[in-house]
Amino acid sequence: MAVTLVCSAIAWLRVPETARETIWAEDGRVFLWDVFFSPAWSTLLRTYDGYVHLVPRLVAEAVVLTVPPAGYALAVSAVSCVLVGCTAGLVYVCASTLTGSRWIRLGFASITVLVPSVALEVLGNLANLHWFALWLMPWLLFHRPASRLASIGFGAVALACSLTEIQTAFFLPLALWRWRERSGWAVRVALLFGVTFQLLGAADRPERTPPLPPVGDFIAGFLVNAVMTPWWGSAHTITWSVRVLGWGAAAMCLIPSVAAFVLVLRRGDRVQRLAAVVFPLASGVVWCAALYFSRPEADWSRPDAESVRELPVLRYAVVPSMYLMAGIVLACTVLRWRPLSRAITAALAVPLALVVVTSFVPVTVRSAGPTWPPESTRGREQCLEDDSAAYVDVPITPHGWTSRVPCDVLEGSAPAEAP
Repeated sequence: MAVTLVCSAIAWLRVPETARETIWAEDGRVFLWDVFFSPAWSTLLRTYDGYVHLVPRLVAEAVVLTVPPAGYALAVSAVSCVLVGCTAGLVYVCASTLTGSRWIRLGFASITVLVPSVALEVLGNLANLHWFALWLMPWLLFHRPASRLASIGFGAVALACSLTEIQTAFFLPLALWRWRERSGWAVRVALLFGVTFQLLGAADRPERTPPLPPVGDFIAGFLVNAVMTPWWGSAHTITWSVRVLGWGAAAMCLIPSVAAFVLVLRRGDRVQRLAAVVFPLASGVVWCAALYFSRPEADWSRPDAESVRELPVLRYAVVPSMYLMAGIVLACTVLRWRPLSRAITAALAVPLALVVVTSFVPVTVRSAGPTWPPESTRGREQCLEDDSAAYVDVPITPHGWTSRVPCDVLEGSAPAEAP
């Protein structure tokens, strides 16, 4: 409980103050919009972009049902941060399978809210909660519940994760590990059911028309986003390091991950060695899948000395960097704490801590608004001025996006029919 509360507070503090009062992208255009124009609780398993998003839709339903319209943005931000804190708490519990040390388990849990890229776009909104479901899934599969009731509870969490993030399918091979142990059946069955349900809906996913990025973009993008962000923090500092040092800067950032991998394979037990393989493998797979399916327009070529272009850090960086950091923390479980080991650990911890401090509250797209309370108030005034209006389009972030809100909702009456 303490880990959940502290990490929820950290997540909240990392969201810029203005951003807490904004409605972000699909939160307004999809999740809230669908709730406004649908019967209560009827949207939970509705697909968007070919996938089910259970947890975001569940939160959207609850917020609209219990919170006044002007408070939607703050409520969404707060609940999202609490769910991130719950994720950190579950990681802390599940990490007991890998180590008995509370400090190392705290290290695993803190990754959830402290990786630099997590505050750029992912924290404080519903549209990106699925990344935390993906981060949590391998921990659920590693864990051995102590009782039947606990097993059912973790199975329910696994079902919610798999019905929120289709990419949890990547961990189906891990579900075969220890498949004879009954304590893990609930999580495995829930994952299989959720992924199957997702794949049935994925048939309606629209095809991507942009060309597939070249192989070099997959590699350079991974180095910039997954490998370098924990050590350099922002796109500005990463770009500077690559411009000055070349890709050797990325190679230096890879050394701790490679050393941790080798160390755990040599000294770890069976479960730790499996985790040492799963974390970096999952990091690469998740990054490649993100680029393959989203195909963003991004240039990760090395900028020259006169270029003002920055290497892009995308939201897809979050989970791959989490897995790489988990691999490094995992190495602490097998370290023999001699003076040299302590010195090396401290030498690695200092730059990581400095990056966390300097990138704790970054400037994001949401920092510029528009904020929801005044915009929803203006929408309500438009409804009052025009008795024939059934709904208004309220501006949200990013710029140019809107959320269609029924006048009856803004005026505190029953929801309107879908337009």
